[in-house]
Amino acid sequence: MKHIFTIAAVLVLALSGVSQAADKTFKPDDEGYIRNWLMLDSPISLDEKASEHSEDNQKDFFDKEYIPNQFKATPAEGEKVKAGTADKTWKALQSDDGVYKFESVDNALYLAIAYVTAEADMADVTLSIGSDDSSLWRVNGAEVVRVYSGRGVEKDQDKSKPFALKKGVNVVYAAVINGGGETGMSARFLDKGDKPVNNLVISMAPGAGAAAPAADPAKKP
Repeated sequence: MKHIFTIAAVLVLALSGVSQAADKTFKPDDEGYIRNWLMLDSPISLDEKASEHSEDNQKDFFDKEYIPNQFKATPAEGEKVKAGTADKTWKALQSDDGVYKFESVDNALYLAIAYVTAEADMADVTLSIGSDDSSLWRVNGAEVVRVYSGRGVEKDQDKSKPFALKKGVNVVYAAVINGGGETGMSARFLDKGDKPVNNLVISMAPGAGAAAPAADPAKKP
């Protein structure tokens, strides 16, 4: 009986740790760049066409769903998912800079999600991104930026047309194709005057941003 109680206590503590991790919140840095992302623990393998950075070669990779409900998924940290026959896990990761460098894998698709909570409706914002190589970006399920390019990643390489962030949680989705060599991404929101939007809360679970105070982005998850 004592062993049963011990096991139960361990399970409660473990589940509590997962909940606390999911409830962590963060802020964009001073320039508005999002440094905290949920990412699959390994990228999705693509065929050699991924190294040809053109719409003809890469469009199908962006339009295909590799995981269930990919374009509207709302995972939490630690959640497991099937990508074909492979088991993958959503992990909370943080960059020390406005550019997030991935572990490089050739001919691969990287998926990332961030939950961005706004205090009020915000009209005429833009998403300013960088990526190595091609990338596709969605906000609340709607595509806002798509880029076909073989390049190194830098901040603010491309910018969406103006759109609205809603009050509450907004889901930012990124898909980046790496043909070969180094790879990474960058993203921030700009207001209609092209100034960084800093009054946002970044979280690793859909409901965390509205319920918890924002943490210092310099602290590691």
